[in-house]
Amino acid sequence: MRHSSGFTLVELVVVIALMAIMVGVASPRFASGDIFETRGDAGLLSSTLRYAQKTAVAQRRQVFAITDTVAQPSTVRLCFTNDPNCPLAVLNPETGVAYVMTFSRNVRVTPPNNFLGFEASGQALPNDAATYTVTNRKNAVQAVAINIEANTGYIR
Repeated sequence: MRHSSGFTLVELVVVIALMAIMVGVASPRFASGDIFETRGDAGLLSSTLRYAQKTAVAQRRQVFAITDTVAQPSTVRLCFTNDPNCPLAVLNPETGVAYVMTFSRNVRVTPPNNFLGFEASGQALPNDAATYTVTNRKNAVQAVAINIEANTGYIR
C-alpha cells in the first residue's frame, strides 16, 4: 500500500467553501467607504479651521469659518468678515481663489454656529468651547467630533 501526502479533494472543497463564507461576511465591512469618507472630511474640516486660525494670527485680523449646511453638499468658506455673502474671502494658497471646503455628499456637518471665527490672537470667536460634528448620512453611528477650546482656540 502506497502512502501519499497531500490533501484530498473533499478537504480542499471544504476549505475553499469556508474561505468563501468568510470573504462574504467580511467584504461589506471593507468595501463600504463610509467611515473613510467621514473621517476624511473631518480631517479636512480640522485642517480648514486650523488654516483659518493661522491666517487670523498671520494677518492680525479676524477670520470666520462660514458653514453652509443648507447647500448639498455642505461647504465651509473662510472670510475676513462674518457676512454670509463673504465679500472679502481668504484665498486658498494652492489655487489663489476663495477658500471653500466642500464636504462629500454622504457627509453632514453640524456646526456650533454658522459663523465661527478666530481673533488675531488665535482665540475662537465667540470665546466659548465649540464642537463641530461630522456625521455620515448613511450611517449616523459613524460620527467624528472636532472640538475648539475656549480661550486658546486649540482645535482637536
